[in-house]
Amino acid sequence: MAFAADESTHAALVDFAKELYWPEEDVVMGGVDAAVSKLSGMDTPEYLFVDVSSSLAPLGEIDKLSGVCDPGTQVIAIGEVNDISVFRDMLDAGIADYLLKPVDANRLKQAYENAHRRADPNITAAGGAKTLADVIVVVGARGGVGSSMVASNMAWILGHENGRKVGLVDLDPYYGNIAMAFSLDAGRGLSEALEAPDRIDAELIERTMVKEHDNLRLLGAEENMQSEVPMDSMSIETLIEKLRAGFQIVVIEAPRGQLQAVKAAMRMATHILVVTDYSVAGMRDVIRLSGLANSVAAGTKQIMVANRGTGGNTDVNAKDFEATTGLPVDAEIPSDTKGVSLAMNAGTAIPAAAGRSPVVKALRKLCVGLYPQAGKSKAKKGGFLSVFSKP
Repeated sequence: MAFAADESTHAALVDFAKELYWPEEDVVMGGVDAAVSKLSGMDTPEYLFVDVSSSLAPLGEIDKLSGVCDPGTQVIAIGEVNDISVFRDMLDAGIADYLLKPVDANRLKQAYENAHRRADPNITAAGGAKTLADVIVVVGARGGVGSSMVASNMAWILGHENGRKVGLVDLDPYYGNIAMAFSLDAGRGLSEALEAPDRIDAELIERTMVKEHDNLRLLGAEENMQSEVPMDSMSIETLIEKLRAGFQIVVIEAPRGQLQAVKAAMRMATHILVVTDYSVAGMRDVIRLSGLANSVAAGTKQIMVANRGTGGNTDVNAKDFEATTGLPVDAEIPSDTKGVSLAMNAGTAIPAAAGRSPVVKALRKLCVGLYPQAGKSKAKKGGFLSVFSKP
């Protein structure tokens, strides 16, 4: 969370927040008084940026802030007083860093990373902080287009064939069927995590996630309709942030009918993958979902996947789709009713049940497009998907 006393500092903090996939609404206009008012009576975040430039005595401002901050909160102050004694006094008071204005996103990120290395015991042998996982959010443009199939089988391929440590999350606590696709019991893992986001830690995640493979764990729920599962943005974002520390890749299926969950997941995403068919309704809703992504997660890479295995017979093709929506079709999933049905009946991933299915070939190509350096991938490297691959 961050508090800025002027527009230029606010803009720099917003740019920094976008780079770390933090919610933009966590950047608040105001100085220490606004921070004290906002943080009173709530758990403070792990990292807090506070603009103290409105005061001639910034050390006194830090004293006020200490009254509402929980132990362990890393406070990074931003001010205008260029005095080495003030800097030393503030460090002695317990802040993590003091930045002189003007600041930019790179300077803010550097201060954050330095604070993170000092505060986080989980550091690499080289002394740097561990890299947080990528977050691939999969959302269907409409019901029945195969978003669950795409999310679950991508996660399986990345875990089983590419050797990545993958967390697969089904954010629908009532109708989610990703666990069912693997013949697993989702239990109440997702519900437990969302009911007490302040208690989410490595131990809770380990206990609530279901192991499908050494490299693949699932988190979901199968709640009865009388249960009320909290699906607020803060709980979902906290969960995703905690998961990022324990995996290399987190694949999330976001239920399109729960807009708050979709927005929260998109804000945390490194990639937003929209699954659609070639129907008129599909094209309409792809435009709407892409607009939502541009609104809540500007700059996050969007990937359009057209599934020909749903939607019935249609004369619409990729060219028509792109002309109508103005969006590129990054990948096509061919129709293979036999192979997909075989996997569903067996309760396993399509590559395990029907390895020669053209659906598997398309999904492997999709994974390689995202991670072209995956040494164990069975797909050939390169191709048109390299346009959105990671360096």
